Amino acid sequence: MTFVPRRRLGLLLGSLFLLTLLGAIGFSLARLSTAAVTPWVVLWVVLPLLGLPLALLVAYRLYGLLTARYRLDRDAFTLTWGLAFEQIPLADLARPQLATHWSGELRPPRSLWWPGCVVGRRQTDGLGPVEFFATTGKSGIVLLRTGDRTLAISPPEADSFLEAFTNSVRLGSLERVPARSQRPDFLFGRVWEAPAARVLISLGLALPLLLLVYLAVRAPSLPAGGVPFGFLPGGQPAALAPPGRLLLLPLIAGLCWLADLAAGVWLFRREADRPLAYMLWGVAILTGLLMWGAVLLLLAAGAAEPASTLLLPGKVSGLLAAQGEFF
Repeated sequence: MTFVPRRRLGLLLGSLFLLTLLGAIGFSLARLSTAAVTPWVVLWVVLPLLGLPLALLVAYRLYGLLTARYRLDRDAFTLTWGLAFEQIPLADLARPQLATHWSGELRPPRSLWWPGCVVGRRQTDGLGPVEFFATTGKSGIVLLRTGDRTLAISPPEADSFLEAFTNSVRLGSLERVPARSQRPDFLFGRVWEAPAARVLISLGLALPLLLLVYLAVRAPSLPAGGVPFGFLPGGQPAALAPPGRLLLLPLIAGLCWLADLAAGVWLFRREADRPLAYMLWGVAILTGLLMWGAVLLLLAAGAAEPASTLLLPGKVSGLLAAQGEFF
């Protein structure tokens, strides 16, 4: 018998959270192209760098809810929740208990969970480690104990689940199924244990962040009329652009760091592919250095050329067609 937990509330709140994050990221990217460089505008760069990983985690939580189900038969109890999978022979399970019979606190510690998506792990006095795969509070949770650990689940009808468990035990097992416990392994813990990986990843992140701080410190001295954002084929500075557009450069470096980090962690799984992972993290450092060079060059060009000699946007539009100006 298959039990699908109630997940409407979790999906609704998670979807709103995800849409809010994506909207904030999109808004910050739009603001970067027009905002002036001030210490406050640093927020428009930091928000995408922090919001994108958080949005990915929320998306994974939603995927877990969409795939959540518990299956109970005469041989085993099976749980599926995203990339997590649990198969426990029925003979290894103690009789399930309602969480309302337990006097202690039963909810995960502070982490990425919300009402309707109660996921996490907690050390509880009397129960030991408790792993939550539920969508309700304590009133709807059923505790399944196997060995020295406990699973907290939330079948839609707790009494029906307890009755199905009793009937399955009475029927007796037809065959002994192996116990399986699978959890998603994102490898980041193992990656962080490698000294070379720590140095490359940290340096790759530090470069765009330091560039962001540098632009924030330089903000008061930047010309209000704009800075050149590119060069013509002849080497002359191009049209003036709002100073805030310079913030696109640390943002690009930060997004490249995120992409290289994810791809490198994926490659790190296999020993033979680890040199490629180190190479990708090195590429993030190279990208950060290139963005530093671009910012310093553009600021130097803007300081060397009087504003009156810089090409105006109307003249640049003609040169775009005639000479193929690039940014």
